[in-house]
Amino acid sequence: MADEMILSLDRVTRRFDISKPLLNRMIEGVGKQYLTATADVSLSIARGETFALVGESGSGKSTIAKMIMGLMPPSVGEIRFDGDLIDPRHGIARATRRRFQMIFQDPFASLNPRWRVGDIIAEPIRTFALMPKTEVAGEVARLLEVVGLAPRDAEKYPHEFSGGQRQRIAIARALSSKPEFIVCDEPTSALDVSVQAQILNLMRDLQDAYGLTYLLISHDLSVVRHMADRIGVLYLGRLVEVAPSADLFAAPQHPYTRMLLDAVPDLTRVGARARAVVGEIPNPISPPSGCAFHPRCPLAQDICKTTAPEARSLGDRGRSVACHMVDGAA
Repeated sequence: MADEMILSLDRVTRRFDISKPLLNRMIEGVGKQYLTATADVSLSIARGETFALVGESGSGKSTIAKMIMGLMPPSVGEIRFDGDLIDPRHGIARATRRRFQMIFQDPFASLNPRWRVGDIIAEPIRTFALMPKTEVAGEVARLLEVVGLAPRDAEKYPHEFSGGQRQRIAIARALSSKPEFIVCDEPTSALDVSVQAQILNLMRDLQDAYGLTYLLISHDLSVVRHMADRIGVLYLGRLVEVAPSADLFAAPQHPYTRMLLDAVPDLTRVGARARAVVGEIPNPISPPSGCAFHPRCPLAQDICKTTAPEARSLGDRGRSVACHMVDGAA
């Protein structure tokens, strides 16, 4: 894995205005109201690696994915892809836009049901004018074979395929623009368990063959363990821990990370019941003061209720944790 960083987020925050209409606010005497989906998220992804973002629903994973893809701008902070600013308010260069793609959670919802598969896969090729029109059909046939389908499938419609096959089509479409970076937003969560491993193995093979970089968004820690080189743990829009995958699973540092891992079934603990995740993510409209995790944290002290912890480095393996109670981070 190369050390060159292909993507960087610098203190990225995204707030949504959820205020009532102006007239209602004037009558009720209330001000504007905001929901903070992500707060001060800083991370870097190296070329050729798989970086995973994990956390419960509502932690801000998909919001980060949409900002990286240029589907919405950050309220504060910068996102840069290979040095180029990713912000739809300033425009994204066409040459840059071609270099990153996304695989969505539900392959049926992300594929146009009125288009034939060949047209779906060919759309990025035609949009970015990557080759002469006479060569497009051959490239579509090649991509279908790359993802384990037959060239004749180009004439079919998405409803004629199973869920796993539709996700293969979505992967072929993502590959058609010859990207370097792919955001994978829960790519297997809508699939049967028997099919998930096939798709994950296909993604690993494609990464090796094409030198791809992945941002993998998932709540399934078994998927993350199989795929990720490094992992970032999100809680209520903040990164609470970043670590190499092996280190995080061997010795999780943040109490929230430990809580997530304790809830995963483990065959080595036959007969023992997995401990459920305690409590729920607080309302992001009115988050707790200090460390947002303190109402659920078994280690919480007074400082946790008043002061939000800053992320601090642990050792020389690129590991960081935002917790007052972790040795070396206080």
